[in-house]
Amino acid sequence: MAAIWRKQWRTQKDSSSHLGLVFTWKECLEISNSHFLLTELLLPALEKAPKARIVIVSSKLHLKSKALDLATIDDKKKFGIFDPYNRSKLANVMHARELSRRLHRQGLHHVSVNSLHPGVVNSNLSRHTLLSKTPIRQLSAPFRWFFLKTDRDGAQTSLYLALSKKVDGISGKYFADCKLASENPLALNDQACEDLYNYSMEQCGVTEE
Repeated sequence: MAAIWRKQWRTQKDSSSHLGLVFTWKECLEISNSHFLLTELLLPALEKAPKARIVIVSSKLHLKSKALDLATIDDKKKFGIFDPYNRSKLANVMHARELSRRLHRQGLHHVSVNSLHPGVVNSNLSRHTLLSKTPIRQLSAPFRWFFLKTDRDGAQTSLYLALSKKVDGISGKYFADCKLASENPLALNDQACEDLYNYSMEQCGVTEE
C-alpha cells in the first residue's frame, strides 16, 4: 500500500481523503485491512504448500506512530496527514508479528511472515501535488536522483524476503535494506498485536476455524 498526497476532498460521509490516504485512523486501518483480508483468504493454500512466505510492505514511518488505541479509532479529532498513516504502517508490522505467532502455535513453521520498509522511492506518487509541477520537478531532480531509490532498488527488500535462502526460518521480523531492523517497541506488545488482529478479523468478517 502506498499513499498519494493530493488536494483534500470530502466524501459523502464527511471523511477527509487524499486518494488512498484518508485521515481518520480507522479509515487508514480499513485500507490496510484489504491486505489483511487477502492474506487470510490465501492462508489455506499457503498452509498446504511445502514452503510459503508472506511479505508485508510497511514503512519506516511506523517508528513515529503512537500506540494504536482501538477505543478512539474513529475520533475525527485525529484527522491529519501523517499520524493516521504512520499508525496504519505500525498495524502492518503488528499484523506480521501476530500472524507469525499464530502460525507458530499451529505448528505451521513452513509459513513465514515478515514486514519491511522499502525505502523512499522516486516514484510518481506525488503526481497530484505541487511536487509534480514542471519547475519544481526540474529543481528537485538532483535531490531525488541522489537521495531517493529507484523502483528497482525499492523492490529489493521485498524480493529478498520472498526469495533469499538467508531468511529461511525467520518469521515475525521487520527488515530494511535487506537486513533485520528494529521495529517500533509498540509492535512488541503481544496483547496489542492480538487485539488488533482480532479487530481486523471482525471488520473483515473472518472467523478462525
